[in-house]
Amino acid sequence: MIRFSRNFSTLQTSLMRRRTAADLQVRISDAAREVATGRKTDVYRSLGLGAAKVLDLRASIDRTDAFITGNTQLQNRFDTMADTLGTLRKTAEAVLALAVPNRDRPTLTAGELQMAARAALDTIIGQLNASYQGSVLFGGIETDRLPLQSWETAADATGLSPRQVLEDILAGGIGNSADAAAKAAEVAAAFANSSSVAARNFDATFYNGAPQSATRLSARIDETSVLDYGIQANDPAYAGILQGLAMLAATDVSLIADEAAYGEWTRVAVGALSQGAAGALAAEATLGTRQARLEGVIAAQETRQNIYKSQVVGLEGVDTYEAASRISLLESQLQASYAVTARLSNLSFLYFMD
Repeated sequence: MIRFSRNFSTLQTSLMRRRTAADLQVRISDAAREVATGRKTDVYRSLGLGAAKVLDLRASIDRTDAFITGNTQLQNRFDTMADTLGTLRKTAEAVLALAVPNRDRPTLTAGELQMAARAALDTIIGQLNASYQGSVLFGGIETDRLPLQSWETAADATGLSPRQVLEDILAGGIGNSADAAAKAAEVAAAFANSSSVAARNFDATFYNGAPQSATRLSARIDETSVLDYGIQANDPAYAGILQGLAMLAATDVSLIADEAAYGEWTRVAVGALSQGAAGALAAEATLGTRQARLEGVIAAQETRQNIYKSQVVGLEGVDTYEAASRISLLESQLQASYAVTARLSNLSFLYFMD
């Protein structure tokens, strides 16, 4: 009589061994991936409740990355602004150096003032119209249009060019000292936006950007700080530089016959240019302070970012030596499983019969 053994089933054992082998292969593959990447295969399963900390850290890394990227772009913008303003001031100071000896009475170089002022005027207008990544630097919140009107181009709002405004004020030339004083005062009023003739005012014909009363450009540099940095072409310093240059460019001062009138006109022009250059230097110093602050913020954010990443590595990372040892152990177990499976596969049906 044939009788089957009830003690064990080779089919069940074989299936169990196959499942064990498959599981070991998966675990070996996971361990090999951990050795290769240095990171847990299933981070959140491995950490359990600690996974929430990883999520918080990664969110902090993303926020800090965004600030670092934005602040680096702002730092590059500041660098461009600083370079432009430094070159601008030196251009104005070069004309000032030529004008000061000719302030009270003309010298042999007085005839050069008009040409030098005219060239500097074009250069400085171009510099104040500079842009960075398609955004105008010195137009305030109006970043999509050039802040300054070129000397010869008529403004849409008034139909006048800056040159025409000066020509209108100087109509008939400069006579005596009273005439020179009156016309110099009208030029000063135009650049201060207080002329009785609206079309002559700086913001009407010379300037197209945001007004002085507008909110200045600013940027959020971290989660709690906002940095104001707007420097505008209509700030008093730059309006003063443009006024002084415009007065010297509008007429050849060496041709002013009346000495008192000459002195009245050139003193106002040189004074505006000198005060403007001093104000421009102060603006550069303020910008330098903001650059230093931004640089410190970026350095702190980069340090904080490294700390966050180090903490993430500590939570998500694996000991590669431990993972390699685990691979060896798992491979030994898999080999043993294969050996048992092979032995079972060699068993005959007759083995279960008696």
